[in-house]
Amino acid sequence: MDFSSQTTYTLEEKEYDAPYYSIKHNYKKDYLGTNTPLVIDNGSYQCRAGWANESTPSMIFDNIVSRYRDRKANTGVVSVGMDAYSDPSGRSSARSPFDGNVVCDYDRMENVLDYIFTVLGISTSSIEHPIVMTEPLCVPQYNRNLMSELLFECYNVPSVTYGIDALFSFYANGGEKDDGIIISSGNNMTHIIPTIQGKGILEKTKRISYGGTQSSEYMLKLMQLKYPTFPAKMSSVQAQQLVHGHAYVARDYQQTLRDIENRDSFTNIDRLIQFPFTAPVFEEKSEEELARQAAKKEENSRRLREAAAKTRLEKLVAREQEFEAFTNLKNAKGTIKKADWLAQLKESGFKDENDLDETIKQVDSAIQRARNKELGIDDTEEKEPPASNLLDIPDDELSEGDKKEKRKQRLLKASYDARIRAKAAKEEAKAKEIENARLEEERRLQDPEQWIQETQAKRLDVIDRIKKRKRLAADLTDRRSRASQLRMRSIANLASETNGSKRRRKGQEEDTFGADDEDWMIYREISKDDDEDEEEEDLALLNHYESQLLQYDPAFLPEHGFESNSSPINALLHQLTRGIYPPYDPEDLSQTYQLHVNIERPRVSEVLFQPSIIGLDQAGIVETVDDIVKTFDASSRERIQKTIFLTGGFTSLPGLAERLLDNIRSIYPVGANVQVRSAKDPLLDAWKGAAKFALSSALKQYSVTRKEYQEYGGEYIKEHSLGNVFRS
Repeated sequence: MDFSSQTTYTLEEKEYDAPYYSIKHNYKKDYLGTNTPLVIDNGSYQCRAGWANESTPSMIFDNIVSRYRDRKANTGVVSVGMDAYSDPSGRSSARSPFDGNVVCDYDRMENVLDYIFTVLGISTSSIEHPIVMTEPLCVPQYNRNLMSELLFECYNVPSVTYGIDALFSFYANGGEKDDGIIISSGNNMTHIIPTIQGKGILEKTKRISYGGTQSSEYMLKLMQLKYPTFPAKMSSVQAQQLVHGHAYVARDYQQTLRDIENRDSFTNIDRLIQFPFTAPVFEEKSEEELARQAAKKEENSRRLREAAAKTRLEKLVAREQEFEAFTNLKNAKGTIKKADWLAQLKESGFKDENDLDETIKQVDSAIQRARNKELGIDDTEEKEPPASNLLDIPDDELSEGDKKEKRKQRLLKASYDARIRAKAAKEEAKAKEIENARLEEERRLQDPEQWIQETQAKRLDVIDRIKKRKRLAADLTDRRSRASQLRMRSIANLASETNGSKRRRKGQEEDTFGADDEDWMIYREISKDDDEDEEEEDLALLNHYESQLLQYDPAFLPEHGFESNSSPINALLHQLTRGIYPPYDPEDLSQTYQLHVNIERPRVSEVLFQPSIIGLDQAGIVETVDDIVKTFDASSRERIQKTIFLTGGFTSLPGLAERLLDNIRSIYPVGANVQVRSAKDPLLDAWKGAAKFALSSALKQYSVTRKEYQEYGGEYIKEHSLGNVFRS
């Protein structure tokens, strides 16, 4: 794939955008003194308002209010909708009058209504127009009481009619006499509403607590988890842009996950997002300045080299002084009393004479390596056989320290002998390998296809051995792992002259080798080189097989090699965060501000079908539809299951209708006739349906007048097929 062909998407912070106004009429000329209804689709994300006889709302704006103090003018400012983004102080203090999908802050709601009436040109002391307003499903009567009180007491409106936004949208799309199931997914909630003859069956309606806001929050958390060291902070508005612009509903979610793991199909899902950043300005320097800087850098390097050489010399002198002091202490053994010599030994920090000898040997080896390094001599040498002077001496003639040293010598000698035997076996196997290579070449010439299959199988066996060895090595580094405990037990048995289980049966004391940290140091010294030769042999064998396949198998490419696939660049996590092309360059500033959105695209929408992804203890949308359908009798069930109607801004996600149709068919009876249709305009159809209702004869029948409000209270509503139910 040519990376230059991959589209790069930009991600910008939401700036001030002029409010959507489409004022086509002069209020005093066209509407003053008329009873033209005023329609307000009061959504938690956006508010849409306009006259009922218009085809589209006159106003569309974000339903937020900002209150702040203008420092220059030293006055309080109240901004509504898009105007709240025009000032940084206003943007930071912007708040919605909603809590979830219910209005709770009626002071801010009053600011929103003032804004609507002012923009529409209504400057009279009272609003002499019927109001048709949308409200959420099952709104608490207390909240409706406050809304009615605000409209009747503050604005003195003649009448108010409330209706559910999802049912208004269904009504606008010709559903006034239709049966079906409405799926309304908006800014905060997803509602599933069964309808018969255009009337919502609210007692069987169910809700999923997931919508546009929750998806944006989930996207933000996923990106923060994916890029914990990202140099900039992503805002919730930018996360919302990612959801709106890049999220989609996977037709088969599990298959999509497999496609993401596959490098060939990964690029079809991955999208590169360029986060905004400010590139630093670099001053161009003259050749003289660059030359001065280069000379200064070279001078600093020379000083560092001299300082390093001086430090190495000081360390060498210090080691030589240590060696001389330790050697004098060793030679003093025969010139002073043994008790005095042992006291000096303890005072110098040594446990016993063996500890002193081991330290002298290590210091001498370090001095020799340092001298060879200064002279440029390669000090690689074969390992000498371990000491074994105590192995032939009976235990009753040895002290406790010598007994432990004897066990150590036995372990080291056993390990050394095993390596010698393995080396001899390898030399013998090498000669056999040459003969096998000759025979294998003959087989390749006789049957190339069979030879390729056999070589592929051998290569996979070697890869399996390498992976198992890596897993075992990881386990052996953990002292508490079962593999380490078993190996230590085997070494402890090897260190004892008699079988441990027999001694326990005879009542003898159990060998405690392995209980101390010093014993584990011996264990590490033995085990650290045990598998090095085998690993080198397997890697060489793997390279041999892969080189043969590259030469004779046209289907085997360099990117199929073990080293290529095991590279961190090709790891799935690197692929998800940095993509495939080009190689990530941390020196490129623009790349450090790039995001790769891939698995997040279908994941944030999959929560609708699997709410457990985010820990939501609710059924998915398909299971909820099935639960609702089962509550009806057979005749009604057949009617409502034919149509699934999608409305609300969150249903605009690509692929939702196709996924729902596939899943619904899988749970419905075989041969059931079902269709999934979407609103013509998921965002505006609720307002259009309310405007259509406002122009019908039903408005006067179902409106609550000012007189009825004063008589029955603010909680009172008149029930109709598109509204909530009144509970007295």
